[in-house]
Parts: sequence; C-alpha cells; structure tokens
Amino acid sequence: MSAATPINRAAPTPGRSEDDVVMLDNRSVASEGREPDAGFPQEARLSWSERSYVEPASLGLAPGCKPVRKIARKSKRISRPGFFSSRKTWSRDAIRAESLFEQDGLAHIETNPRYVRIAPQPHRLTYHLDTGNDGVLVRTYVPDLAVLTIDRTVVIVDFKWSFLRRDPAWAKLEPVIREAYRRDHGATFRVLTEEHIHVEPRRTNVTIMMMHRPMVTDGPAITAVRVAIDMLGLPSTIGRLRSASGLIPQPPEDRAFSALMELAMAGEVEIDMSERFYDGSVVHRGIR
Repeated sequence: MSAATPINRAAPTPGRSEDDVVMLDNRSVASEGREPDAGFPQEARLSWSERSYVEPASLGLAPGCKPVRKIARKSKRISRPGFFSSRKTWSRDAIRAESLFEQDGLAHIETNPRYVRIAPQPHRLTYHLDTGNDGVLVRTYVPDLAVLTIDRTVVIVDFKWSFLRRDPAWAKLEPVIREAYRRDHGATFRVLTEEHIHVEPRRTNVTIMMMHRPMVTDGPAITAVRVAIDMLGLPSTIGRLRSASGLIPQPPEDRAFSALMELAMAGEVEIDMSERFYDGSVVHRGIR
C-alpha cells in the first residue's frame, strides 16, 4: 500500500454514529455474487482452524488495484448496470455499478467527506466454514466496495435490498463474513439497505449535492463563499452566505450555492441534513 494511504486495521473509533461509519451495507452473496450452494453447514460458522485471506492484500485500496470481478453489460435481473463517476478512486475511470440502487449508495459515500478513498469490487475474500464434523468448506466473496475513512480505518460495504438481506442463505453467511473481516483483517463490514440509502431528506440532499458537483472547480466562487464565511462566521445559513458572497444567481446557475455544496463535500463546512436544503439550512464548521 502506498505510504500516502496507510490503513489502520483497527476497529472504528468508539462513539461514532452509524452514519459516521457510513450508511455502510450491500448486496453480494458468497461465491463471488452467486447464490451459495447447499453445501454450507446448517449453522454457518467461521472456522477457527483456517484464517481467511484477501487478494490483493491491500483490500484493493492501493494505487493500481483494479476490480477483481467484472460486471456484465446486461443483467437478466431487474437491476440495471451502469456507471458512476467518482473522485475518490485512484483511477479516474468511472465505476461500473451493478444497479441503480448501488449508484444511489455510491452517491451517499461520494458526498460524505468522512470517506476519502474507495475501491469498487476491490478484492476476493477467501474464508472457511466449519462443517461441524471436522470438515471445512472454502468459500469466496467479493464485496461491492472498500472504503478508507478519514481516520484511516477500513469499512467493507455491501449494498443490498432489505428483502435480499433477509434471505435465509445470506442471513447465515453475513455474520460469518463480518467476523472474518474483523478477526483476520481489522476491517468493519457493513450491509447498507434502502433503509439507509433512501431515507429522506438525506436522499434528496445527496442528489442535490451530486447535481452541484462541478466538472471543474469554480475557484472564484469558492473564494467568494470563503470570504463570506470569514465575514459572518459559522454557524450561519445557506441564504446569508449566498447573499454575503456577492454572487448573483443566474438561473439555472447559482455559483454560491454550488460552491457551498463543494465545500460540504470536501468537509470544509457541514450543512444540516435534517431538512431538505433551503436558504434557512444551517451551515457549520466541517471536519477539515
């Protein structure tokens, strides 16, 4: 792993909320996304005689790592594969996502400054299931995402609809996979469902932030908003900062608002997400 991105393979800092660790949770099943066969034990247990391992060892978060599983252009299922543009991957190629739901989940992580680096389909976890009669079954799993947080801990993410998460086969394997990551790799495993990703008004605010994510940073607008912040201090509101910036909206553009969204995604400010963004939304100091 590059010295620029050291990984702390320890558990996440105690006291952080579930949202701080992301809305982290997803969709793969053992055996690289396929349904597990009937050969695993009735009560699946991680084997303590065989440690799990990952390929690549960096969990996919090192420069030059590529997705280990290819996503087909078309799917026989209802899900629609697509592309998601991210600034948080080492490669500037768009992420190949398996579904619109996964793209929604990626948007939450992309706009949250607590997550500094991501890797899609990042590695192959090989783990061992105890059969209960001195036998061991070998299984593999490819998660949807590996996430490096601002405090250098790693969260492994699977995006999964709630009804799929309740499937008996997955329900047996999820705690086994979670324990393998925790025990052998010091990483946290999260399954994110629509109950995390589609909750309002966060979902709408994330969409707004993505709409205002510029292709090229508007330097003068960023400077104008920073000057307004210095002048008014924080906390303030979106409306007051827009007005103090001196940037006049020219529909459909609102450069001051877009600059605030960019500063929020960078962690320089934090905007209240409990209501849909409006001029009265409170702006606080960010985490950076």
